[in-house]
Amino acid sequence: MMTIDAALHYAARGLAVFPVPPGSKKSHKSEKHSNGRKWGMTRDAEEIRRDFTQWPDAGIGIPTGAVNNIVVVETDTKAGGHKHDGEPALRELETRHGPLPETSQAISPSGSVHRYFQHPGDGIKIKSSQSELGPGIDVKGDGGMVVAPPTVRHDGAYRWLNRNIIAPMPAWLIELTQEKPRPYRSPIYVASIGGSRYGQIALRAEIDALRSAIDGGRNAALNLASFNLHQLVAGGDLDAVEVERELIRACEINGLMADRENGGPQRVLATIKSGARAGLQHPRGLR
Repeated sequence: MMTIDAALHYAARGLAVFPVPPGSKKSHKSEKHSNGRKWGMTRDAEEIRRDFTQWPDAGIGIPTGAVNNIVVVETDTKAGGHKHDGEPALRELETRHGPLPETSQAISPSGSVHRYFQHPGDGIKIKSSQSELGPGIDVKGDGGMVVAPPTVRHDGAYRWLNRNIIAPMPAWLIELTQEKPRPYRSPIYVASIGGSRYGQIALRAEIDALRSAIDGGRNAALNLASFNLHQLVAGGDLDAVEVERELIRACEINGLMADRENGGPQRVLATIKSGARAGLQHPRGLR
């Protein structure tokens, strides 16, 4: 299959692609001149035809992460000039956590294996990293990219190893690769001391409801949960920092933190603060 036909095939399957200069892992196009689209990625067939006609020797770049609903785990090889072979480290991880599911795999000219998985979604960000998961194991997650078959470079061509469907990431792989919330200092108040069983039960109920909030009602649900829980903070039944931390985690799960169009993290913190101010003025609890 010619490169332009493969690029059109990927786009027809819903994957945004971009033209890669020979032997590189960048793009012929730029975000600045592509209406803000990183690497000039596109799913538009006419634009793809123009790109690969203008740059006929280009390879195919596929952005990874939520934008294309894929994550790629790559095992490097010493033959490809890397310090470690990644396959032994990956087998060690499987021994420790469980086998990876059968999934779509490609191989680079140097022998690096690319395992494709479905991105977990739900506001989870998968880090792009090099050798963090294990020596010689690279993760292409949110903000990353991968070069796809049948791209040709000086030492050969990328090719598919099988025709498997792209499998979901197992839970242990998500846990090891997801970006954790950054430690932060509460901008609202200093932690209260103690807490109660009553407060913890109420916290779990509010957080479970917030995690399940749907698009269109998530911010209102967050405001209500913040108000209710900070009433208990004022009453001495909950810890303020724990409440804020749990509210933020719930918003990562329901997608509100990742919803940049509706304010993202800044709006989440502002809503928590608004609910907190009101709730702290109306203490309640068993104490």
